[in-house]
Amino acid sequence: MAEVAVKICGLTREQDVDAAVAAGADMVGFVIVRSSPRGLGPDRARELAARVPEGVRSVAVYADLHLVADDVHEHFDLLQVYGIPARTECVIVAFRQRPLPPLPDGVPVLLDRPIGAAPTPDELERHWQRAATVRQPVMVAGGLNPENVGQAVRTARPWAVDTARGVESAPGIKDPALIERFIRNAKDAA
Repeated sequence: MAEVAVKICGLTREQDVDAAVAAGADMVGFVIVRSSPRGLGPDRARELAARVPEGVRSVAVYADLHLVADDVHEHFDLLQVYGIPARTECVIVAFRQRPLPPLPDGVPVLLDRPIGAAPTPDELERHWQRAATVRQPVMVAGGLNPENVGQAVRTARPWAVDTARGVESAPGIKDPALIERFIRNAKDAA
């Protein structure tokens, strides 16, 4: 299996961006959704994205396709959005537990879990097995943490994995040791 890419998402502080980069994250995500404990306004997200060094991709994460800023690609390397935008270059299309609509070949898909209670081990296993059947390059998200990311990688064989809550000491506050373990365990499993 090829190396798996790792995205650390929901970054809200400079030190968390720096910790993710230092630990070897391939991508770092900034949630531009006001209602989330990890949410940032567009200006703050751009400010944090400016810290991201070359070689690590910055990702603007939007829950609503209609709220995506026109200049998003000027400030971020990638756009992750729930919905299918007209332009799919440099876009990760995110979905939660539903049949995937047809997409152009090669458009990366983030397969997420529903928001809510923590998933059971059986629910996670089914999620990873479903991800393994996706034809597009798939990024697995939802319920991943340092303890289970290795099994997720071995089961789903994804292009990438993504976590936010799984490496936090409090909502929106990342734990550098958890980030490091998550990335190491994901890369070792590939």
